Amino acid sequence: MWKFLRIAILSTVLFVPFSGDRTSPALAQEHQGCFLIDFDGVLVDLSEICPVPEQLQVSAPAGGEPQLGTGDIQVTLRWSTLDDLDLAVTDPNGEIVAYYNRAVPSGGQLDVDANAGCAEQNSSPIENIFWPPSQAPQGNYTVTVNLFARCGNSSGPVPFNLTLLVQGNTETLTGTVDDQNPNAVFPFSLPR
Repeated sequence: MWKFLRIAILSTVLFVPFSGDRTSPALAQEHQGCFLIDFDGVLVDLSEICPVPEQLQVSAPAGGEPQLGTGDIQVTLRWSTLDDLDLAVTDPNGEIVAYYNRAVPSGGQLDVDANAGCAEQNSSPIENIFWPPSQAPQGNYTVTVNLFARCGNSSGPVPFNLTLLVQGNTETLTGTVDDQNPNAVFPFSLPR
């Protein structure tokens, strides 16, 4: 039965977008998990029949901070609330490294994602995106910090620190996000 359901789901996911012009690809950060948008634009939850994805490391190992990947570029987000902030970096090719796209062809990857979907509430959360040595393409990048979800009864601005390491040069940026201004954007380029 499971094989039949998997084939039916894969067939739907692979062939429905090509069967007419009533469908179009959609990417919505508001919905994490296994979903399908039908011909009428209705979001169908398929979580009962989809496998559970492997989770990223979200908590620090005993004795401190999780191991963070580094290289030509490293972008590290830290904040001190239980809220779910998300870090995203757009590379010069327009590819976005984020929780929904953990690695891009240029070598960028997300290796630590904290407080994801409020499942685990860490009071010293960290998110990290990096390009290994000699892999980051030259050009313009954009870092986006997004207030994805409020976890608990918090309200008001969420202050954060963003550490930007580009070819050995470190810069610390600060900012806030809140319900009215959920995104903060920081451009940078390689080489600097």
